Amino acid sequence: MKEKILGKEFDKLIESLSKFPSIGEKTASRLALFLMKNPPNLTLEIAKSMVEARKKVKICNNCNSFVFEKKCFCNDPVRDSKILCVVENIFDMISIEESGEYKGQYYVLQGLLSVSKGIKPEDLKIDRLLKRVKKVKFNEIIFATDPTNDGEFTARFLNERVQKYCNKTSRIAIGMPLGSEVDYIDKNTLAKSLIDRRKL
Repeated sequence: MKEKILGKEFDKLIESLSKFPSIGEKTASRLALFLMKNPPNLTLEIAKSMVEARKKVKICNNCNSFVFEKKCFCNDPVRDSKILCVVENIFDMISIEESGEYKGQYYVLQGLLSVSKGIKPEDLKIDRLLKRVKKVKFNEIIFATDPTNDGEFTARFLNERVQKYCNKTSRIAIGMPLGSEVDYIDKNTLAKSLIDRRKL
């Protein structure tokens, strides 16, 4: 019935938008309505931006982060090459950088392990992380995943696998409230969390 009222193209747009994380059918419907009631050039602008970004983005073989038409900053010789910070996504990496308290290397997981969501180690390219850890012999590895169930599970899982290659592993301190997300924390709290990180 809904498809008959809205048309299959509009229904398909809602279905596509609902594939974004944290966007259900109702929010997807609102976004679709927003696009339809505004001038067509806005929709074309958004679509073009998405296509261009997707075409130009590359994944760094070293840190697994996104690189846009430039050399990844993980190759910066000024950074401490013997400390590694493992984060969930590029926004968490940016937040940590803005805290001003960390000058080491990063590894971006591009997600978290999750039993409920069916996200497995192979989905996060964890083998790439382990290969780097074995090769570099870091003095310290910091796990800066969110203090959520999935974040804690991921940190423990990774810690068990890197301990034999690194003498010191740590977890960012609970200066961050439990249940919060790294990219929503103010830089002072995040800086304190990094300074007071705890041993795993």
